[in-house]
Amino acid sequence: MAEYTPLMSAPQDDDEIETKKQVEELSPRYVLLFSVLVALMAIAAAAAFHLSVLGATHETPRLLRPKDIEATLRMAHPSPNLEKGHAIMVNKKFKFPRMMFPMFIVRANAAAPDELYKSGASVVLSPTDSMIYHWRTNSTWPKCYLTAWVSSSEELSAGHKGYTSDGDVTALEIWNLSTPENRKSLETMSWNARPARVSLLGTVNFTSREAQNRLGYLDAQEISAPTPRFDCLGDTKITVEVVCKACRLEFDQVFSMPPLGFELMQLA
Repeated sequence: MAEYTPLMSAPQDDDEIETKKQVEELSPRYVLLFSVLVALMAIAAAAAFHLSVLGATHETPRLLRPKDIEATLRMAHPSPNLEKGHAIMVNKKFKFPRMMFPMFIVRANAAAPDELYKSGASVVLSPTDSMIYHWRTNSTWPKCYLTAWVSSSEELSAGHKGYTSDGDVTALEIWNLSTPENRKSLETMSWNARPARVSLLGTVNFTSREAQNRLGYLDAQEISAPTPRFDCLGDTKITVEVVCKACRLEFDQVFSMPPLGFELMQLA
């Protein structure tokens, strides 16, 4: 009887065994070299891209400053018909606003409340100094308003006039006061004896049109009325107090050209 012999795998060839040994020995080194090669290729590609970006001629857009942006905006010019309309008004003798010079200009000083000041040309405004103005009109023109009239620097220089200011003079308060029965009490006045405030009429801007054109935040302010219009038909007495809470303003208000000061304007 034949003997049972367990199956055996075929004997391995010596060359095959040697090849496997070489592959096993080369695999770690091959992987390392391949990794280094891939890394070098990636670095070279990145360097080439970086050089291409640096060599490009495209310019980075420059950030504009507010003044640069403002310079690109189109300036709004006055209507070309303004001069034509003015000429028509002159030819047809339309009535322009009439400027009235005040009867009394008196200083009131809160720092020296009992000190008396006489009516005169000197105007001093500060956080502790206000000015009392008084007008009396008797006209058929029905409406009035109050304004601060500041001529251009050239006109003031030619007329030997000027003013000094410090702080914000673009919103001086105009207070309506009770008018005393005795007119002489307005000729000399102290802070404690000044007329009582009745209501705030509005604010005025003590800045020339020339300066307003240079200051962007004052653009078009001259279009609005300085103070609301009020009735002034017939015999009318108007007493106001000019107040400056955060400024100092000094000048002489003289009845001569060019105008400089606080004025009552009458409308036909």
